[in-house]
Amino acid sequence: MGKIIQLDPKLQNLIAAGEVVERTMNVVKELVENAIDAGSDRIDIVLEESGLKKIQVTDNGTGMDNEDAILAFKRHATSKIRSEYDLFHIRSLGFRGEALPSIGAIARVELQTSTGDNDGLMVIVQDGELLETKASPPRKGTSVKVTRLFYHTPARFKYLKSPQAELAAIQDLVDKYALCRPDVAFRLENDGKVLFHTSGNRNMTDIFARIYGLEVAKGMKPFSGKNRDFVIDGYFAEPVHNRSSRNYLTTIVNNRPIRDHRLIAAISEAFGQLIPQNRYPIAFLSITVDPQLIDVNIHPTKLEIKFSEAGSLYGLIIRILRRQLQFMPVIQKGAIPSKDCPQSAKPAFPEQSAQPASGYPEESLLDLLQEEENPYPAPFPEFEYVGQYQGTYLLFQNQEGLYLLDQHAAAERIRYESYREKMGKPSSNTYELIVPMVLEVKNETALFVDPEALDKLKALGVGLEKLDQATFAIREIPDWFPKGRETEYVETMVQKIADGEDIGKEAVRDELAKLLSCKHSLKANKYLNRSEAEELVLHLKKCVNPYTCPHGRPILVKLALTEIEKWFLRVM
Repeated sequence: MGKIIQLDPKLQNLIAAGEVVERTMNVVKELVENAIDAGSDRIDIVLEESGLKKIQVTDNGTGMDNEDAILAFKRHATSKIRSEYDLFHIRSLGFRGEALPSIGAIARVELQTSTGDNDGLMVIVQDGELLETKASPPRKGTSVKVTRLFYHTPARFKYLKSPQAELAAIQDLVDKYALCRPDVAFRLENDGKVLFHTSGNRNMTDIFARIYGLEVAKGMKPFSGKNRDFVIDGYFAEPVHNRSSRNYLTTIVNNRPIRDHRLIAAISEAFGQLIPQNRYPIAFLSITVDPQLIDVNIHPTKLEIKFSEAGSLYGLIIRILRRQLQFMPVIQKGAIPSKDCPQSAKPAFPEQSAQPASGYPEESLLDLLQEEENPYPAPFPEFEYVGQYQGTYLLFQNQEGLYLLDQHAAAERIRYESYREKMGKPSSNTYELIVPMVLEVKNETALFVDPEALDKLKALGVGLEKLDQATFAIREIPDWFPKGRETEYVETMVQKIADGEDIGKEAVRDELAKLLSCKHSLKANKYLNRSEAEELVLHLKKCVNPYTCPHGRPILVKLALTEIEKWFLRVM
């Protein structure tokens, strides 16, 4: 007897389920895609315990007759493709015919459907077995209820994350489909609470407001362009509205949400220096392309796409966005100071004719540094100030040679060590804002800001109050926060929490200190006089490591006198 056997259908479905269904979000994705392909203009997603207990997706689409309802649970049974030609001209979202049989192989599925002409049919499948069929009301459309997910495949639970993370992934998915299809009304509910809904009236501003917040939505700018192969259009937020996560960048191809790091990199590159380092723009990009130029069949969950003319597409995105951004002013909105706000010391670096490249107000280094000396200062050379080169490098000299000091890297190091210390030992020096600042985040990000997270923020001096589902009031901040950057700093902390990082841990605080120190340090092309340059060096000497910036770049470079003399042939 031969060794090769053909797997039975139930085992085939289990293997397919392992490819298609890894998390609760995958179930929602497959069912929502089927609902959209059915021509629905209203889709309701109802969850219990973030989908772990129940997922129900109900639509008002075309529905199915009795024969199709039963056949839909067979592998590779689909209404989307009938020939090889169709396979290379796919315009629907679902086409593999694996969604329902894959879900039914690892859960209990109750499907009710009707074309609206006659009584409908209920089909009940559990763990790959057809249990029952019976008549149901003649409501046009389809409703699919999924329970007992992974009940008989407990090993799959290791792929699941916390209920918050599972719900956040579903929320992000629904956000993206709402952007793809503004003509469809979406409604997401979890444990009886409505988390998200759209009206289906094609109003993009309304959808942006529900996802990103009203302030961002009001400033969203449209863009469009095309070349021989691609048509692109979309919206981007003003550069001052940037985020610490890529999650605010949505890319779709032929109305299909996809993930492509190269597309995100192209969008970020177009913004360039208009946004700070390690920040990302808020943007929605829609790409229309002939289906023959893409392959949507390279990933089981159809989240990735292969482009045949990728370089042309990336170049088009960068060119069109840069054209839109070229003359856009980047003006940071000022904050209203509290009467309890401590008075700042006299700026160490007063304004000069050359402005910092970032356009942000600078903060006095004296506000950050403690009065006492570092008890274990690193050895640092003694030298005298000579001048400044290219508005960026400070020149010093002594008997050993000539030194070049990168003023931005030095300021970064000073601020980093100050921030790291103050976040490690939170000061009681905080102040309440007379007018609270408003922080708007995505709904899925807000899910992670629970009472425990608020307590951790409070321990770092940040008083945050939840106003509604995704809007918070910043009522208290530490006195070391730079003026005018409070909202951005708090948003960065919140995003760290949403990314699953414990901001109470030293490693995360260290990373956060690096991020914050870079954003507000003294920039290149900033004129310093002698006293300011000497003051910078004085504070640098107090640092534990005065020789590299937090990112590892050198602060000080030495040109030895002996080497200089060799250049001029004074010594051999």
